Amino acid sequence: MIELPQNFTIFSGLLSVSLAVLYLLRKPTKSRGLPLPPGPKPEFIIGNARHLPAHSPWLQYTAWREKYGDILHLEALGNHIIILNSYKAMHDLLDLRQIYSGRHPLQMVDILMGWGRLTFSSQGETWRKHRRLMRPAFQKDKLAAHSRNLEKPMRACLLELLRSPEGFQDHLRLFTGRTITMFTYGLKVDTSKDPLIEVPERGFARSIHMSLPGQAPLVDNLHFLRYIPSWFPGASFKRNAKIWRKELDGMVGDPVKRVKADMAAGIAVPSFTSTCLEDTTHSENDIMWSAGSLYIAGADTTHALLSSFFLAMATHPEVQKRAQAEIDGVVKGNALPTFEDRENLPYIECLLKELQRWIPAVPLSLPHRLMEDDYYGGYFLPEGSIIFPNVWALSQDEAHYKDPKRFWPERFENPETAELDPYKYTFGWGRRICAGMNFGDATLYLAVVSMLAVFNISKPLDEYGNEVEPEVTFGTGVVSRAEGFKCTIRPRSDNAAQLIKAAVDEMAW
Repeated sequence: MIELPQNFTIFSGLLSVSLAVLYLLRKPTKSRGLPLPPGPKPEFIIGNARHLPAHSPWLQYTAWREKYGDILHLEALGNHIIILNSYKAMHDLLDLRQIYSGRHPLQMVDILMGWGRLTFSSQGETWRKHRRLMRPAFQKDKLAAHSRNLEKPMRACLLELLRSPEGFQDHLRLFTGRTITMFTYGLKVDTSKDPLIEVPERGFARSIHMSLPGQAPLVDNLHFLRYIPSWFPGASFKRNAKIWRKELDGMVGDPVKRVKADMAAGIAVPSFTSTCLEDTTHSENDIMWSAGSLYIAGADTTHALLSSFFLAMATHPEVQKRAQAEIDGVVKGNALPTFEDRENLPYIECLLKELQRWIPAVPLSLPHRLMEDDYYGGYFLPEGSIIFPNVWALSQDEAHYKDPKRFWPERFENPETAELDPYKYTFGWGRRICAGMNFGDATLYLAVVSMLAVFNISKPLDEYGNEVEPEVTFGTGVVSRAEGFKCTIRPRSDNAAQLIKAAVDEMAW
């Protein structure tokens, strides 16, 4: 048997006693006699660390709602985690109380890897500067000036779907990557393997994975580990963080260098970055990180919603036929729908709302941080709590939606009986609402009406030509996408196929 050195034994004993004392003293001192919200019973010292779901946590949090109610509390190694499972709690706290607008800084992702410099992770004056930069660019009238740069990649996507419909997921991924890259930098992307698409996707997926409850590295709970040297045994996380930080610097900085070179040569395509660089009131560093925030996070959610769209159309032909009939009644002649047609397509508006609700792209919204002690619903909510709005629970709440598992745009059709509008919650809350909401909505609208105008989408066929049910899996990260399923995509007519080719010739990518 190995004998441990006496000083190590003493250190271990002192550490254990210290942790036990901290655990016993962790009780809130400003609770006004109110309890914390209910939740699974915590274990000694580690709290609920072993209860945090590693995958698709929103499903477990929704199941716990039946037992614990609309507000759920977990504690893991001293961190208070509050899950909000109802619209009322989310609206009352996140929309109406500014003390919930903070961000919880993650030691690994935000500090060591450097993601805290991006808008969606930043706080204070940095966050305010970035939002001031973004706000004008995302006003609806300003987006209208970029309509051509949205229509070009859309038409290219239609042609790719016509030529190789079996690769629809890759085509959607390329389309969303192209639109956000063109809008942000004015740079052209020709393949989904382009580093402008692949590198941000990889980096965003990695950082988001490490941000989920139950997936955070040990340094996020034991902050002192951040200061150990990289060569120290077990410090591979610091060595990896250094590599990933350099990758992020290049990911954010290199496209801006390309835009500046194009501007100097007089060939720059107007974009968010070029417009901001021409305005000398902003620092280049703020422009670089604001643009990087749009470009890194902008494509993934739209891709997820479009994947849900294909699944919904394949499995709900009656919805597809009604939407196509509305488009056919508004768009006359050999033309594709445009942004100007939107106000005359009310059923399409209902369909877009149902896409946002049916399978939310971000089923567990990005966390907020409570900046001071608060009291709500008879519970004490401690300062520093990490607040997760469970959008999945809300989207499936029978108190707001009749038969929530059904894809049914008609639920939003009658203004007098319309169910809760998902645009009130799928783009975030309060001061932290997504700055690119109008851009994401415009991109989704254009894709949906364009594809419905020229394609029929149906269930996949077996070897005998019979329709079969799609086999679907769902992503388990922060962005959840319908994956792995097949469907049949055919042009609605020979005229539709010719329209696609003519549209691309008119406005080539």
